[in-house]
Amino acid sequence: MLSDPNQAADEMARWAENLQRTAQKYQDLQGRMEAMAVTESSADNRISVTVDANGVTTGITLAAATRGMDPAAVAAELMACTRRAQARLRDQVTDLVHSVVGDDAAGQAIVGQYAERFPDPAPTAPPAPPEPVYTPPTAYTPPPPPQPPQGARKPDRDRTVTPDEPDEDDLYYRRKSWLE
Repeated sequence: MLSDPNQAADEMARWAENLQRTAQKYQDLQGRMEAMAVTESSADNRISVTVDANGVTTGITLAAATRGMDPAAVAAELMACTRRAQARLRDQVTDLVHSVVGDDAAGQAIVGQYAERFPDPAPTAPPAPPEPVYTPPTAYTPPPPPQPPQGARKPDRDRTVTPDEPDEDDLYYRRKSWLE
């Protein structure tokens, strides 16, 4: 405890000035963070995603080349771009906090929150090979007829088998007309 009231007043004034400078630094930090936005694109630049300072998606761009892509592949790439953008945002916020306010406890709390909310994205699998392009055949070639198994008899479907002599029914119906 200080016994001199003038000295105590000077200490209070210095403390208030420090508090004012710190508050100004945090207001500057807040303004600069609110203006932040990060955009990440897919490797082939067909898809890009923009996130704001809170990590919320504020923009999605799909190139015309995404038309005809598998919807699941588009969705997976959108999510991957979003996670990469959020991880870059976390890194940019960390650098900004260290440059504006230093390593004080409040700054470390902000950095910790961003690190918790936006971890590094999981490594992605290598991209799928491109889809094959259909090329129609120049001329149609029918497949060869199926061959009977070895040792099997080939059916004789072209031959008509009739009895050598007509039976009673044949003779009866030969004399009748279909109109009767």
